[in-house]
This record gives sequence, C-alpha cells and structure tokens, in this order.
Amino acid sequence: MAIIPYPSPARHDGEPLLQPIVAAQTNPSELTGSRQTVDLGYSWWLATVTTARMSREDARRWRLFFGRVRGPVNSFRIPVTGDDQHAGTFTVRAQGVGSGYSLVTDGWPVSATTLLAGDRVTVGDQLMVLDADVTANASGVATLQFHESLRGAVADNTVITTKRPHLLASLPKDAPALGLGLARLQEGFSFEAMEAY
Repeated sequence: MAIIPYPSPARHDGEPLLQPIVAAQTNPSELTGSRQTVDLGYSWWLATVTTARMSREDARRWRLFFGRVRGPVNSFRIPVTGDDQHAGTFTVRAQGVGSGYSLVTDGWPVSATTLLAGDRVTVGDQLMVLDADVTANASGVATLQFHESLRGAVADNTVITTKRPHLLASLPKDAPALGLGLARLQEGFSFEAMEAY
C-alpha cells in the first residue's frame, strides 16, 4: 500500500469534518436500564472533505489523485487544520519510547504554552486530540496528554506533527469520488474517507 501525495493546494472549503469512532461495548440491563460499558481502548476517524470551486488545472490534479489512490488500495494524508496551529519552526519528537494516554516529547520552545487542550497533533501517522495544554519546561520537554490511547508503542525520536497535523486515510470501497468528471470536480465536491492504519 502506497501513500499518495495529497493535491496541493488542497482547495478545501474549511476544515474537514472529523468524526471519531470510539470502540466500546455497552450492555444495558433490561430490568433496571443500568448499563455496563467496556472501553476497548482504540478508536479511529471518519472524515468528510469538501472542496471549494477550483480552476480546471486544480481539478485535473484531483482527478489524477483519485486515479492514483485507487479506492481503498492506497492511502493519503489529509490536512486537518485550515491554518497553522502555531507560528514556530521547531521540530517536536518523542523522548524515549511511549504508549498509552500520554507521551513525553522534546523540541518545544522553552517555558512556553504552545498548543491548547482540544488542538490536534499527529504522532507518526496517528491523529490525536490533546486533552491538556502543552507547556514545555526550561529544557523544551513537555508531556502530551490525549483523549484516546496511542495504538501501540511510539519509538524514541518519532516526529510529532504539531503545526499542520494530518489524518492518514483511505477511500471507502467504491467511493463515488472516483467517478467524478472534470467539470464536477471544478464545481467543488465532497468525499468520505476513513483512517488507514
């Protein structure tokens, strides 16, 4: 499975609509209505991307992109923010091996709060939502707290995308976007995607 470059410029009409799918199992009591819920520990994202009207040249890029993606066969990285989340030029990396609901990182501006709870980061290729503000210490080290658990161990020095996070995604089987003609692409269109991992 290849990762196909996303069309640039993306020509999104706002940010993609992201829907987290939480893996959980709930069993309600038929007698009392009380429930027991088990958090299965993983979740994934569904996305709806909408584009604005575009030039014929940009529409050709999208047609080429959909042809290369080949439906669910290949994946691509969807930018999930319309603007940069911060103005810095630093590179954040995992400090040591990490897993679970938090990750120690370094490379942040020293003694500064750079991202806020609710902002997103991409760890490797997993899109994560921050559960707390990110404030680095005097050495530029900060612990990231997440709503959901990382899917596996994150290796030391893994790059954390903080400025313009992305979602690694693929198209669903028989995605309608594959059949859009050039004129329809120029008008602006929407397509569904799901996290690929």
